[in-house]
Amino acid sequence: MTAKKNENQSSEEQVKIKTCFVIMPIADHPDYDVGHFTRVYEHLIKPACLAAGYQPIRADDSKASHMIMFDILKKIMDCDMAICDLSSKNANVFYELGLRQAFNKKTILITDGRDKPPFDLAGFRYVPYSQSLRVDTVNIEIKLIQEMLTETESA
Repeated sequence: MTAKKNENQSSEEQVKIKTCFVIMPIADHPDYDVGHFTRVYEHLIKPACLAAGYQPIRADDSKASHMIMFDILKKIMDCDMAICDLSSKNANVFYELGLRQAFNKKTILITDGRDKPPFDLAGFRYVPYSQSLRVDTVNIEIKLIQEMLTETESA
């Protein structure tokens, strides 16, 4: 995606919008309230991405009628950054994270801390967030995720 700086500039002078693919559970999980992960995306991840200068993209954002896995694989490879929510130990999330890591692509990890991360991921830094999504904690957590995005980008 691109956005023009100025109407008089040529296409070569357009600014590339940085994208952040969000790897997270999309369907409801029996251990969480209905709509929990949509709220995590809308009230925590999305604002943090926007504050850090990224356009957030989630697998279910596309409404095109074709294989969703094709979209996911393309976004895993093409996005500038990724955020991976390890909460709920979702197998699809771990698969997508594994692909991202196999190609040494920049990714930050977040978790609600309900479960310990798997052994292979325990050594990585991650941003914890409160599963309550209370406004007083979310505002602090948005800033922490924004900072990790910025630091990871420049690392």
